[in-house]
This record gives sequence, structure tokens and C-alpha cells, in this order.
Amino acid sequence: MLPHSLIYGSIVAGLLAACAVVSLDRSQLASIRGVFASKDDLASFQRLYLPGFLLAMLADWLQGPFVYALYQGYGIDREHNGYLFVAGFSASALFGTFVGSLADKGGRRKFAILYCVIYFGHCTTKHWNAFGMLLFGRVLGGISTSLLFSVFDSWLVSECQRQGFDGTQLGNTFSLAYFGSSVAAIAAGQFGEVGANLAPLTKVGDGMFYGGYVTPFDLSNIVLLFCMAYITTYWTENYGQATDKKTSSGNAFTLIFTQKKILLCGLVASSFESSMFIFVFNWTPCLMEPNQPVPPFGHIFTGFMILCLLGTRLYSYFSSTIPVETIGLGIMIVSMFCHVAVFLFENVMIRFLAFLVFEMMVGLYFPMMGTLKGDIVPEDMRSTIYNIYRVPLNVIVMLPLLMNFSIATTFAVTTVSLISAVIYSFLLHNMLMEHTAVAAEDLPQAQELGKGCEEHSVNDREAVNFIQFP
Repeated sequence: MLPHSLIYGSIVAGLLAACAVVSLDRSQLASIRGVFASKDDLASFQRLYLPGFLLAMLADWLQGPFVYALYQGYGIDREHNGYLFVAGFSASALFGTFVGSLADKGGRRKFAILYCVIYFGHCTTKHWNAFGMLLFGRVLGGISTSLLFSVFDSWLVSECQRQGFDGTQLGNTFSLAYFGSSVAAIAAGQFGEVGANLAPLTKVGDGMFYGGYVTPFDLSNIVLLFCMAYITTYWTENYGQATDKKTSSGNAFTLIFTQKKILLCGLVASSFESSMFIFVFNWTPCLMEPNQPVPPFGHIFTGFMILCLLGTRLYSYFSSTIPVETIGLGIMIVSMFCHVAVFLFENVMIRFLAFLVFEMMVGLYFPMMGTLKGDIVPEDMRSTIYNIYRVPLNVIVMLPLLMNFSIATTFAVTTVSLISAVIYSFLLHNMLMEHTAVAAEDLPQAQELGKGCEEHSVNDREAVNFIQFP
């Protein structure tokens, strides 16, 4: 049995560690305070971006922990539950490629608003205990997930570049965004649990229900309305490419397969994130034991999110001295060992500790990958390429769901995926470090050349002056 002392101890330890990291790094304190108090351009921009992004994430977090439980409450078994999730990932893979292209051409702000509309529909379908309606809802959920994890990042990177912020400032903004997302997840878990307990799941008509685990979806819809109103009112529009380019998806695929660093970046992202999504679907049965009480999953989820929050602060701490690609390689290696531990050991305490460390890596991963993609992916096709990155991710995630793998086989798949991520990350790390070394070697030559040109220019001006004024 998973000891409650270990669960609550991990929550306290995670909070203390996060506070320690922030207190050791004065720049983090200044950055967090600056969002609320500073009047500089970066802080003003962060105050513009963060509310829209965090409302979008809060809507996702509010209902996320209760999807599986709601389907079980409707009497759907694990196998058919898996089919519903497959529908979502399939929709994300199918629609994601051209939805990203449309966002680049039609405007990222418009498609951030479209995310709110489609996700509102996804949450609304949860009122009906009808497999066809729930399947349609999962398709809407898959499309909206593609928008959530591409359009918002694309809007941020584009606006940062337009306003002249550098890579460090972009990384700082990503770190703050996912720090806030972790806080939102912790709050959402508690509010969602309270909402689910306000009234029992109650039938009101022909297969229609309210209360119980439907309530968190209704709370998500309320948040989505606020999110849509905020983005409509305060965000400006930005675009990825000129509207006369009709084959942006084809151009994006060509660019990915001709630019090795763009390809490797996508392979790292899809390999890691596929393991993360498979983990999300399987962590609850991993921690359950036969003939033992059900663990307090709400509190376990809170512990996971606190470790994720710690990861975002660690990224902010490390990124000031360690190259982003080196941080990425470390994340992949540690994550791989976490999943190896789950595959090798059936002890729930070992698995729980491995999950905690993996969640910390997830917290490190998102600001790292956001910064890395911001540097590597070209602006004119950003949303398109971000969504293409999700295609292999969705294929990998669907494999254990369709095949109904055991827990051991499922984590064998995630381990292989993370071993691949380590290899891709190592290759990308070496490539970027070589480019940095070449640039450093060329810099003195460029400076010397510039100095020589300047001396020639001075001599030429002196000669002209001598001729004109002997």
C-alpha cells in the first residue's frame, strides 16, 4: 500500500524545494515580482500574455483529471475508454497539420479564440451518456488540444520577436507561463474535486446528466468564456506567412526533412511528449494494488503538480548558466531512467517516486522546449510545424491504447520512446554546440575584418580631406 505519509511528505518536500530554489536565485524573485510591479516592456508584455494563456490552461486542467472517472461513471470499461482517447489523438493527428497551417495564415489570435469555442463544445458533450456523443466530444478535444499546444506558443514567440525580446527573455516568459500553469493545475484539482462533490451525477432527460464528474466540465466552460473575452479584448493579431502561399503544409514537411535541426527538435518533442501522454493515461492503475484501498488520487495529482512547478523554477535557475540544449539532454536521460524504474519494479512506492521525478522533468521540459523551438523553428510556418511535430506523438500514444497493452508493456513502449529521445537530443545537442563553436571562431575574424574595413574607411576619408584641403 502507498503510505499516506509518503504522499503528503512529497507535497511538503516539493513546496520547500521550490521555495529554496526561488530564494537562492534573486533573478527569479525579481522576475516574479516584476510581473506584478515592474513597468518595463518585458513585464508589461508578460502581463498581457499570461492571463490569456493561464485561463486556457486552467480550463484544460479543471476537467483533465476527471475524464476517465466520468467515463467510468457512465459505465464505460477500460477498453472502450481507450477507444475514446484514441479518437481524440487521431483527431489531433489528422486535423493538427492543416489547422496549424490555417492558424499561420488566418491569424494566431483568431485560432486561440477558436480553441475556446471548440473546447467549449468538447466539455458540453460530457452531459450525455451516449457513446457517439462522447466520441464526437473526444474529436473536438483532440482538435482543441492541437490548438492549445501550438497556437498560444506561436503567438508568444512571434510577439516576442516583433517587440525585440531576446532568447533569454523568451525563456523567462515560458518559465513563468508553465510555473503559472502548475499553480493553476494545483488549484484546478482542488476546485474540480469540490465541484464534483457538490451534487451527485443525476439524470435529467434522455441520456442527459448533470452534477458529479460533469461539474468540472461546466467549470471549464465558464473559464473558457473568460479566456475568449480576454483574448478578444487585449491580444493583437499576428501571422506566420503570407496568405498567397497555398501549400504551407507541404512546404513545412519539406523544410523539416531538409533542415536536420528542425527534424531532430521535432523527434525529441514527439518522443518525450508521447511518453508523457501515455503516462497520463496509465499512472492511476500503476499505483493501485489488489485488495487495498484506492489511493487519494486528488492529493497525488497535487503532489505531481508541485513537482512540475519545482521543475519550472529549476529551469529558470539552470538556464542562466547552462545551454538550453544541454538542459534538454539531461531531461531526456533522467526521464528515461524514471520509466525504466516503472517497467522493472512493481513496488508502488518505487513507481510513485519515479513518477514524482518524471513530473519534475515535465516542469523542466516545457520551458526548455518552448525556448528551443523558438530558436529553431522558422516564424513563417511556426504553428504548422508545431502541429506536424504532434503527428508521430499521436501515433505512438495510440499504439498501447489500441492494443490494450498491460502496464509493463505500456511502460516498455515509453522507455523505448525515451531512449529514442535521448539519442535525438544527443545529436541535436552536438549539432547546436558545433554551430556555437563555429560562430565563436568566426567572431574574432569578423571583428578583425570590420576593424580593417573601418581603418581603410578612415584612411580613405583622410586622403579625400587632404586632396580637398591640402
